[in-house]
Amino acid sequence: MDAEIYALVAKYGFKTLHSRLVDIMREEYAYLQSQFQTTPLQVKEVVLQEAPIAEKKPKKTYTKKTVAKPVEVHETVELSLDNVELKDVIVTVSDKPNQYRDPKDIKEFQKNAVDAKRVENEAAGLEPSHFLTKDNLKHWIEVEGRTYAWVAREKAGCPESQVAATAQMMGVKSKISKKRGIMMGGK
Repeated sequence: MDAEIYALVAKYGFKTLHSRLVDIMREEYAYLQSQFQTTPLQVKEVVLQEAPIAEKKPKKTYTKKTVAKPVEVHETVELSLDNVELKDVIVTVSDKPNQYRDPKDIKEFQKNAVDAKRVENEAAGLEPSHFLTKDNLKHWIEVEGRTYAWVAREKAGCPESQVAATAQMMGVKSKISKKRGIMMGGK
């Protein structure tokens, strides 16, 4: 069953598959509800009342009285720079702001890069399956710490969801998905 699900994910993507499953579940739920619900739902009417607005009291103003006190200093402090360690700091300033702040721009960049890589690979007679081997995925994702999007964009020229599904089928997990699994209480 898992292989069939991964094949559907690879073919249609997570988002499309998920939205279709939700639609099917909604239809099934409506049918089952119509068959087994015995009492009609009671709708309660809620009436909102406006609360009276309380008038604000004027704030009292306070003034501080200052008393001049004579200050006497009897100690002198000497500072020494003998034990101070100086370090060079390099600061780089970029004139251009982060060019990918908008998620739409990021998605468009990813799509354009994937399309360009796909065209390049097709011209060389290569398919995504040539790149999506267990050894390659393990090296790029687990050893180098790359993302599924990077593999899709820079190597395979296929959708990120296909890279993720193939990696999952082969037992390769990115650092991000491992962290999510730990946070969700999984393996």
